[in-house]
Amino acid sequence: MAQKRGLAPFPVWHDSAVEFFNFVIIFTAGYLVLRRPERERLAFGLLVTGSLLMATLFLIGARGSILPGLNY
Repeated sequence: MAQKRGLAPFPVWHDSAVEFFNFVIIFTAGYLVLRRPERERLAFGLLVTGSLLMATLFLIGARGSILPGLNY
């Protein structure tokens, strides 16, 4: 009986769903700044949230990589 190797712990759509969610957060922040300037504080909070999410995704991807952290 052959075993399946290399199964990811999360479904394949997980990464793209989180990246799309991050895009929506940043797009919403830009929309608020351009169309509703009075909501600037909310837009800044969304921008900080999106940036932290992006940094977290990068750290998760970089820490789990097989190759060392080099400029390649």
